[in-house]
Amino acid sequence: MKVSAFSKLHPFSIFLYFILLFCSGAFTMHPCFIALSFIGALIFALCLRGVEILKKWYLLLFPLLTAAVVNFLFNHRGRTKLCYLPSGNALTLEALAYGLASGVMLSAVMIWCYCFYKTFSSDKLMCLTGKIFPALTVMLSMTLRAIPLTVRRFREISDARSQIGRGPRDGSIVQRLRNLAAIFSILIMRSLESSVVTADSMKSRGYGLPGRTSFDRFRFTLKDILFVLVSAGLFAAALFGLLNDGAVFRYYPAFYFSEIGVTGVVELAGFGSLCFLPGIYELLEEVRWRSLISSL
Repeated sequence: MKVSAFSKLHPFSIFLYFILLFCSGAFTMHPCFIALSFIGALIFALCLRGVEILKKWYLLLFPLLTAAVVNFLFNHRGRTKLCYLPSGNALTLEALAYGLASGVMLSAVMIWCYCFYKTFSSDKLMCLTGKIFPALTVMLSMTLRAIPLTVRRFREISDARSQIGRGPRDGSIVQRLRNLAAIFSILIMRSLESSVVTADSMKSRGYGLPGRTSFDRFRFTLKDILFVLVSAGLFAAALFGLLNDGAVFRYYPAFYFSEIGVTGVVELAGFGSLCFLPGIYELLEEVRWRSLISSL
């Protein structure tokens, strides 16, 4: 699989970018902001995993429809009445629009979290907070690593026992349950033993002791400085427009659009550019790489 150029940035640059992104988009439900966030997240996910990510479209459909249906059925605010429930409560167009917007925003957040998971690994977490909070960092790193490691171990144990006819799909239903229980017992014992070995190993190496030095392979380069400055500038532009009501949209009691002036354009341009920044960075690195290849 292709290594993302964005993931090669310093952990501080990646972490700061996502913090600025979530802070700039967390206080508005404007449809333009939600659309920019969703499209930017989708483009970045495509850069990370290619068209393979589109095969998981159904995972985004559930939260989107759930938010839309729940808000539509249980929120009766709004002036535009579409129909009435048997209880007499009205179903409004404003509630439906707000639910759809909430669903799209939730889907965008899920995609951004997926991108963060793919670009911010446990070793980057260790680099960023290992010297400040060593115990907490190890706990978080082990927690993030626990689920994929447990799944891999479960598959290994299942495959090994399947070779002797004691896998989770061998025998009758009762025998399958017994085999599955045995697999889980082995899995728990192996996980507990691994945790004890890890704790003893880190203790013997003096992890967390005062004065202990640590090694990390990440260096804060000129690319990181430029990326942080650009991210901070775009966030400042989005925050400036947000604090000055540059682009306002209200759903209740009726739809209200504020006139988008210069401040609104600055706000939308800043937030949109911030959302598309990882995709632009990936594109520039790809162009640079192809240019280097063609010059050989």
